[in-house]
Amino acid sequence: MSKSAHRSVVAHLLSALLLLVAAPLTAQETAQPAGTVASAQVISPEAQAVLDRMTAFLKTQKSFSIDSQSTRDEVVAFGYKLQNNEHATLTAQLTNKLRVDVSGDERDRLFIYDGATLTMYSPDDEAYTKVKAPDTIGKLVDRLLGAGIEMPLIDMLYQIHQGSLTEAVRGGVLVGDSNIDGSDCDHLAFRQGNVDWQLWVEQGDKPLPRKLLVTTRYEVGDPQYQVTMRWNLKPKIDASTFVFTPPKGAHEIPFVDPAAIADAAP
Repeated sequence: MSKSAHRSVVAHLLSALLLLVAAPLTAQETAQPAGTVASAQVISPEAQAVLDRMTAFLKTQKSFSIDSQSTRDEVVAFGYKLQNNEHATLTAQLTNKLRVDVSGDERDRLFIYDGATLTMYSPDDEAYTKVKAPDTIGKLVDRLLGAGIEMPLIDMLYQIHQGSLTEAVRGGVLVGDSNIDGSDCDHLAFRQGNVDWQLWVEQGDKPLPRKLLVTTRYEVGDPQYQVTMRWNLKPKIDASTFVFTPPKGAHEIPFVDPAAIADAAP
């Protein structure tokens, strides 16, 4: 069977699987009491094996950097879609050092976490804010998400590291082989609630996530978020990487709700 024919067969199997999964989801959304579980997950063993291999490998990494390029759809009047582009460089030193530099169409920003303090800087506003932070990246991410603060890639990477990426997934399959930036990858596809997402994981001895595509269903235009990632598992990290020095002219502003970051329950 040719590669195109194989992908066609897998695509049909995926469609059938997602239809199977969608039926109980629809029933659950309309009739099932809150707090109950709808249907069992239907994730193929092949897809789960790729995820397990990726999670196990990432848990062995003590430091890394990711250079990413992402696009996000914005739905405006009359359902017209605009695509916003963003570039981010993330540097992490586990378990309690993190830096994310972001530049994009909408705004630029910088996040620095040194294990005790989180600093957020907006060069467009020439303003920065500091807040006391918990002692690990995992706790920090939990509290940022709870406070509604987005930080590129962090949510996905945290879920991968915790093994909770498929927690709300109802169906998933291994679609086949693909190539991302010259690297052979396993292409996975999943469905959960009102979201479909696809993940490309590098094959071989470094099973790193290389691309993510998220489609939000039931919204006008089915907006998408897409990010491609280039990894460096041996980044050069110096003493200044996780230190924030205010640029000339920048002023400090108070963080709106410091308790949401510093004092929330672990």
